[in-house]
Amino acid sequence: MRDFAAFIMRSRLHAIAIVGLFGILSLKAVPFALLSAAVLGLVALRKGWLEGVAVTAGAAVMVGAGVYLMELRPGLNFPVVFALWLPLLICAEVLRRTESQGLALLTVGLTVGLFVLGMHLVTGDVVEFWQSWLRRAVAAVPGATVQGFERDGTLRLMNGLIAVLYGLSLMFSLLCARWFQSLVYNPGGFGPEFQRLRLPRLVLPVVVAAIWAAGAVNQVLLADLLMIAVMIYFFVGLAVLHGLVAMRRSHWIWAAPPYVALVFVPQYALVGLALVGALDALIDFRTRARKR
Repeated sequence: MRDFAAFIMRSRLHAIAIVGLFGILSLKAVPFALLSAAVLGLVALRKGWLEGVAVTAGAAVMVGAGVYLMELRPGLNFPVVFALWLPLLICAEVLRRTESQGLALLTVGLTVGLFVLGMHLVTGDVVEFWQSWLRRAVAAVPGATVQGFERDGTLRLMNGLIAVLYGLSLMFSLLCARWFQSLVYNPGGFGPEFQRLRLPRLVLPVVVAAIWAAGAVNQVLLADLLMIAVMIYFFVGLAVLHGLVAMRRSHWIWAAPPYVALVFVPQYALVGLALVGALDALIDFRTRARKR
């Protein structure tokens, strides 16, 4: 992977080609959008947001040509990478200037929060909007219906679930970009930086107040903001786990169970690690462990 990252950084054309190629592949396999955003993040972290904008413009031309030649997935009217690139440039610039993954995570949370509020303001009824979107998306899939979503109440959570996936995608791409950067320019630097990831203590009461206020206005908005809070504190909890394992010089296997849980019971793993992350704002597990 070090050679791959070094190849990307050889020139602007190399970066445009890789970002654009992964962007085109994402038209058929959405996970490639994360790799496209990660490569763009590597460029922005190393050379700044202006270089990132130049690479984005070149890659957008490639993806636009791909859209012209290939059919988009049902329900998607534009490439997913277009929703990731620009927000990722902002988050990467925050990380580049502050060298704080916590502030970058907070920027991701604010971005996703604005997405949620924008959806409520623009659509008027997000449940109805996502119901209509699902009907269009499943129309091309033989035998697929939206009745299951309607029966189990998933439609009421759809806006928040999309926001969480959006936030996870942004943060994963940013962390991947930082890892690429460390391989070439700062070997061994990614792990310790991630282990220090934390949010300012003031964020927790602000988040709680925002969720409480949303509950007085709209129950769907309350659920949306609660899921975003779980998403951002999940990363803090993950950093706490890795930080404690590193401080105690324990084997990496002690950090494995949450990842196994993420595969088999992701909802419990997300909430569990988010609780650890939220409690860290009150207890500061890593500082206590360091003092011991």
